[in-house]
Amino acid sequence: MFVGKEQAKELAAEEIKLSQILTESLFTPWREASLGTPVLLKNLFKEPSYWLVPVLRHGQVIGFVRVLGSGKVAHIGTFYQDPKKIEGPTTITGIESTEASRKAVERIHRDQGESALDPIFVHDGPVGREAWLIEVIKDRRPIRWIFVTPRFVYERPAGEMLDEALE
Repeated sequence: MFVGKEQAKELAAEEIKLSQILTESLFTPWREASLGTPVLLKNLFKEPSYWLVPVLRHGQVIGFVRVLGSGKVAHIGTFYQDPKKIEGPTTITGIESTEASRKAVERIHRDQGESALDPIFVHDGPVGREAWLIEVIKDRRPIRWIFVTPRFVYERPAGEMLDEALE
């Protein structure tokens, strides 16, 4: 059974509490933090895969907890390296879906009959390789996948998996 949004948030809170990370200097800012709304990630087949739970401090995303569909916490991480210099994204996805669409638009050839579906937040291969997926359609068939991250945009033929995703 795949855990729901609220259960993912509860599991993240429990893991933070039980793991004792709050005693580590890197996680000191988390003492004043709260958990935000979990975001569901899908795999490349558009099936639910895991939750990304944002850790918020003063309205800023400073960290995250990855909760697998099974309820197991896979990873806890920060978006900063120095607790005295906290920098983080404004959203747990790094950029909003509208920004992902804007970054992908120049790669869509509308004059050749291509169109794009709405962005879906996915992991491209292993857990943690997160990106917005924009599927490019031509003649009602997916022909290309465009992946957008906060740092770069890349693409490949639709349905082509990374070698690591097959392991």
